[in-house]
Amino acid sequence: MTTRITGGSHRGRRLSTSSGPGLRPTSERVRAALFSIIGSDAIDGKRVADLYAGTGAIGLDALSRGASWADFVESNSRLCRELTERLRSWSLDARARVYRGRVLNMLRSLPGGYDLVVADPPYSSGELGSIVDGLQSERLVNPGGLVVLEHRAGPNENFAIGRFELETTKTYGDTALTILSAGVVDG
Repeated sequence: MTTRITGGSHRGRRLSTSSGPGLRPTSERVRAALFSIIGSDAIDGKRVADLYAGTGAIGLDALSRGASWADFVESNSRLCRELTERLRSWSLDARARVYRGRVLNMLRSLPGGYDLVVADPPYSSGELGSIVDGLQSERLVNPGGLVVLEHRAGPNENFAIGRFELETTKTYGDTALTILSAGVVDG
């Protein structure tokens, strides 16, 4: 399975990984659209979390586009090893950390301070609401930060967005991106 980085200093670099059950990398088209929608101001110099990282394509694309830091959370140990090696070989390891574990369990362990969180759980997991709840209860997203939820387009699980504000939902084939913002704290 091969995909490429869609922008920035590593644009065009290939991400090859062996396929596995449940591995569904975000397509190049959807990643390019995501970064176009949120704009460079949401990435450049910012802290990013790539939840359900898989190949790490989203976080790697963010680092390539100028993110100052990326945390990757993935439960598959083989994918974590591949991602760690890729970060090292691309000289990005000083700006990233890979966490191995289930996302919902790892939210308590993450350092937070994120300006962008992207979560791409398995479509059938039913975890979108729990992710939103965990991000809020652990206060992982900075005021003004964005949360991007990738999910199946069409009829979907319902989930509350709590204190987050709905910015937009965009559909690309069978994939949808729901973008939430953390708002800005008054005072």
